[in-house]
Amino acid sequence: MYFTKKSYLSTLLIAAFFLMAAPLKGNPGGFSDDELKYFANAVVQVISIQQQGQMQMVEQIEAHEMSVQRFNELYMQAQQMPIDDLEVEGEEKESFLEIVDEIENIQMQLESVLVSTIEEEGLSVEQYESIMTEYQQNPELQEKIQQLME
Repeated sequence: MYFTKKSYLSTLLIAAFFLMAAPLKGNPGGFSDDELKYFANAVVQVISIQQQGQMQMVEQIEAHEMSVQRFNELYMQAQQMPIDDLEVEGEEKESFLEIVDEIENIQMQLESVLVSTIEEEGLSVEQYESIMTEYQQNPELQEKIQQLME
């Protein structure tokens, strides 16, 4: 196969473009050291906050004398049909609806706390989400973050 001078030059330009567009090998995903440190710190705190929120939700379910399993069953039904069509008795339905309201309030509070926590660590929510997306797909980045979390 032979290259003309023009096709050879085009090939070199395309290769140079891809090399310049590729992230530098220093950090997987092309994020700065500071961004990765901030992310690692934020993840540790986010996990803790989410666990506390889950405990609050379970406490609300149990305070209404319903099991988590039963709540989840009703919640799954509610995702697939109108609330009025749920297969529940009067008091159980009332309890379920109260729990859903309380859990939604907990989730709104959690969201606010999570945003504040991420921003206090030096990242915007968009940066955090961008790194998280790359983290979920990039084993090299996962390894780097794990090292920073230790």
